[in-house]
Amino acid sequence: MKKINPSGELRRELLSVMKPGRYVGGEYGSRFYDEDQPLKVAICFPDLYEIGMSNNAIKILYNHFNNIEGVQCERVFAPAPDFEEILRDKDIPLYSLETGIPLKDFDIIGFSIGYELSATNVLTVLELGKIPLKVNERDEDSPLIIAGGPAVTNPLPFAPFLDAVFIGEGEHQIASLFPRLVEIKKKGGSRSDLFEALRSDASVWTEGKSDVVSRAVWGDFGRDYDKGSMLPVPTVDTVQDHGVIEIMRGCPNGCRFCHAGYFYRPLRQKDYKTIVEEAEHIIDKCGYRKITLSSLSSGDYKNLLPLVRNLNERFKDRGVSFQLPSLRVNSVTLPLLAEISEVRKSSLTFAVETPREDWQRGMNKEVPLDRIVSILKEAKEQGWKQAKFYFMIGLPTASGEDEIQPIIDFLTNLQDQVKMRFNVNVGTFIPKPHTPFQWGAQFTDEFAMEQIRRLRDGLKGRNIKLGFHSPFVSFVEGILARGDRRAGDLIEAAWAKGARLDAWDEYFKRDLWKEVIDEADWDVEKEICSPLDPESELPWDTISMGVGKEQFKKEYNRAMSYDLTDSCDNPCRDYCGVCSKDQKVRYPEGFDFLSEPIPPAREKGPVRRIILKFRKFGPAIFLGHLNVMHMFEMAFQRAGILMNFTQGFNPKPKMEFPHPLTLGISSEGEVMGVEIHYDGEELSDLVSRLNQVLPAGFEFTDCQLLPVPDEGRKYKSLMAQYWGSLYRLNTAESNISPVELYEKLKEQAEVQNVADDYRFEMNGDSIELLSQMNNKKMNNIIRLLELILGENPLKEGVELTRLKLYKKEKEGKSLFL
Repeated sequence: MKKINPSGELRRELLSVMKPGRYVGGEYGSRFYDEDQPLKVAICFPDLYEIGMSNNAIKILYNHFNNIEGVQCERVFAPAPDFEEILRDKDIPLYSLETGIPLKDFDIIGFSIGYELSATNVLTVLELGKIPLKVNERDEDSPLIIAGGPAVTNPLPFAPFLDAVFIGEGEHQIASLFPRLVEIKKKGGSRSDLFEALRSDASVWTEGKSDVVSRAVWGDFGRDYDKGSMLPVPTVDTVQDHGVIEIMRGCPNGCRFCHAGYFYRPLRQKDYKTIVEEAEHIIDKCGYRKITLSSLSSGDYKNLLPLVRNLNERFKDRGVSFQLPSLRVNSVTLPLLAEISEVRKSSLTFAVETPREDWQRGMNKEVPLDRIVSILKEAKEQGWKQAKFYFMIGLPTASGEDEIQPIIDFLTNLQDQVKMRFNVNVGTFIPKPHTPFQWGAQFTDEFAMEQIRRLRDGLKGRNIKLGFHSPFVSFVEGILARGDRRAGDLIEAAWAKGARLDAWDEYFKRDLWKEVIDEADWDVEKEICSPLDPESELPWDTISMGVGKEQFKKEYNRAMSYDLTDSCDNPCRDYCGVCSKDQKVRYPEGFDFLSEPIPPAREKGPVRRIILKFRKFGPAIFLGHLNVMHMFEMAFQRAGILMNFTQGFNPKPKMEFPHPLTLGISSEGEVMGVEIHYDGEELSDLVSRLNQVLPAGFEFTDCQLLPVPDEGRKYKSLMAQYWGSLYRLNTAESNISPVELYEKLKEQAEVQNVADDYRFEMNGDSIELLSQMNNKKMNNIIRLLELILGENPLKEGVELTRLKLYKKEKEGKSLFL
């Protein structure tokens, strides 16, 4: 097996793509094995790195797999089109981030699919990994392709491409099934042997399996904390750049449109002690300062207010803030608003869905206008200036009545009372499988857009910003959610025509999808957008969520009568079929911890400034400066070194870099300054602690403690203290000789009238040059090289290393004194 080293063999190509750090790995907390393990598993969230590494499920699965003896689990994500083109041109297979194993050499590839529009990305990953797309095209040398997640509870649209689908919560199958798969591999078992073991699991769907497949439920959720569940820590900024504590799985409310509410039943709330342990790990060992207390409805966590208050008291001295996702209106209180804004204010978000009270009862989610008014008035007094609202159009409860004017009336009435700015987002209802609304109709693209235009016109002149989710995208999502095997043909046809990253507005190709839909030999819009007969057979009837079809019909009839269903509770007041002797609603234990004294805050030493010298090499050269700054901030947190923060709305650590490097340049002598609360620790010990928590490609080599400035003075900025850099230029992989480049550099420096800012010297086969930093246009060595080698000279094979930075001397600032 030939492994791929992207930092080496793809170095030049990576410098020509956006965010090359996506493709090089090396993150802190990655798992590496000295020897290959018997069962090699690649897990993939089929989207870009910054989406995939924002997904909590990927990290949970990654650590659960790697905690099983004999399993080697590595990650892969879908590439952006620019990197996809490079892999094709160079005929290099898509590879794992940890050790560069080509995907075709894994035993199992597992996709976590949380969103239907990831479908074409699955095909991109398979094809780039040199794996046949179709199940019937694979042989004994091919990996098994499996998937799980909320978006594949109707597996038929994905059936042509997936060997098997896990239904339910993956933690359950990993612990019970994968040790068996390891033993099969150890005994020399084949792909077919692995497949038969998978197929025998009651929660695994395979095409042609006659038995109903039952959703797996992880009964131990919240009882114990896996201390690796937020690792690895991304080195490229992600879409959701914060730590996540899943405080609750499932939801008590039973919203009739919500697929996730049924997928994650029954409600299970994490014990308080476990949440505190998880917070300590995420803060101290991972380095996060922003933490989301995540669930489908976090406001319904028992004793949420004392929980948040306790967490704030424990961690606010370290600049840590806790935030909550969209809260149910009835769970928001003034004290809770005060607590979540203790360190930094998060956004106020209300998922209203539909404005009329009878329609709200029909969807089993009450959102009273007077309650929102009360919350916003209280929030305004505390400094909030705007709020965000979500609405859905096309819900079955509206029964064909006009939904737009009621939304306009709701928002204008609310704004007249509270005088705040509103951001409003509107989406088109999609009748998802395994919900009471699965039989409902879906608005066509054309009709939904007419309604959105009416809403836009009705809100003109108001301090309201309207955004909307494309109804056509929702239509495609509906095809992939409710379609049968014919939807798989549409996926393949769209992918073959170039569909990629369909969840991204900038990549989604409406005309391409419209062409594929128009070319289909069935009336796609009519079949997908029309209501379904509750007595008819559905494509997903072979999958059981635990909630019976009759229960869904009962809930649908309640919706049409605008009747509410009681919240899930223990004991159950409205049995849906999920709970059993082993699985039932569970609330936290151990809230006596709230009455225990909070551990005293760590004593802070006096604020001192330290100057650190560090190296940047290998995968680190593909990280931009903002990524590097954020990485160091988290590293100091992991090392237990208290930084000094700015004051104000969003506190930042007082950290400074004199002259940041251009992407693609390595360094032996970078410098950074940071203010810390210094407790007298040996500086060599401080450096050692930092080096233990850095990702690959960084190393601190020296540390100095600056004297305290005289009273009334501040520390001098590093930018003002350094006058120049010493670089080494290597041309071994380029088409220009070092002597030729040396002569051309001198010539261009003269032509550009900056010869006094540079000194060039041959040193064997490399060039050493001094560059003065005097803010002239041409004192950037990259710009000088561009005049000789063209745009992006590092891509042309020139290797540039900064050897050291020079500090100004008291006797003068000139480079050449």
